[in-house]
Amino acid sequence: MALSILLASLASGCMEHVVYQESAQVPDGTWDRNWKPRFTFDITDTAAERNIFLDIRHTGDYPFSNLYLFSTLEGPGGHLYTDTVECRLADATGRWYGKGTGFIFSDRFQAHILYKLKNRFPRQGRYMFTLEQAMRTESLPGVLDVGISVEEADPR
Repeated sequence: MALSILLASLASGCMEHVVYQESAQVPDGTWDRNWKPRFTFDITDTAAERNIFLDIRHTGDYPFSNLYLFSTLEGPGGHLYTDTVECRLADATGRWYGKGTGFIFSDRFQAHILYKLKNRFPRQGRYMFTLEQAMRTESLPGVLDVGISVEEADPR
């Protein structure tokens, strides 16, 4: 009982600086080029600095050491910002950077990749963030889910 209370308080302590976090499950564990998950969140404080992370969960069956993505951020008023992002998932020897998700599923890895450091959202309102796989193949096996996290840059 005491262990579950400790774990719950640690988890809530880690989440208190998260402004937004969501992920989408990749259909059938294979990211098809036509599947483009979209994440929608609201920003009210334009003075605050936020770190934006890309969250990728994959298996050891993912065939590459990196993942290229097209990211599009659409802000209030329809302003678009599109970027190409390389997510390094493994080192030169093929060892995965991400953390395993448990003892039973030791072949699954979670990567929390910094995308934007100390970003400021210029306007209050609703933002939509779209991810698209940009590899030179139509489908990517071994990708379980993808998402974003927006966190306070300098939590107090």
